[in-house]
Amino acid sequence: MGEGPTLTTPRLLALPLTIWNAGYVAEELAPALAFTAVAAPSGGRGQARVGSFGGLVGTDPYAAPPDPQDPIGSLRRELRRRAGAGRSVLTWVLRRKSEPSAVGLLAADTHGRRAVVGVSIGQGVRRDGYATEAVRAGAGWLEHRGVLVETRIRRGDAVGKRLGQATSFVPTPVLVAEWWRIWLRPPAG
Repeated sequence: MGEGPTLTTPRLLALPLTIWNAGYVAEELAPALAFTAVAAPSGGRGQARVGSFGGLVGTDPYAAPPDPQDPIGSLRRELRRRAGAGRSVLTWVLRRKSEPSAVGLLAADTHGRRAVVGVSIGQGVRRDGYATEAVRAGAGWLEHRGVLVETRIRRGDAVGKRLGQATSFVPTPVLVAEWWRIWLRPPAG
């Protein structure tokens, strides 16, 4: 698929994450993202954030939770892993056009002609519509390239459900790790 382009919305620039800017982005965003570990019903541990959509930017739901004593280090390691993971893992830093501050992250993990998208928005700017703009831009770009787009929303996550509905995703009966439901964007046609 290649490196993702810069995506634009009316209020945002979504700039591709690189190995070179991952550390800076982690320092800038970690305090605002406020990671929370969520216990999986099966007894395992999964990752999620309050206000996240699709999990922590596409991370493995079975992965160890972020270290609450070192949120910057945890995010730095994850972003560097994503930036160095190759062409199938795309991550964008979401920045406001009006000022250069980062408001969150958008991610897409592609597998052939399918992609799983996720977004994380900082606490101070939630409920401002940035997640909706970012997901629509990322999903639209992927769909233009012929990719079927899906996301994973934690069961019982009302915010994620509203975002999924606002960005044209529909729930499927498929569960991942017993607590993440797969939602798809039906192909235009």
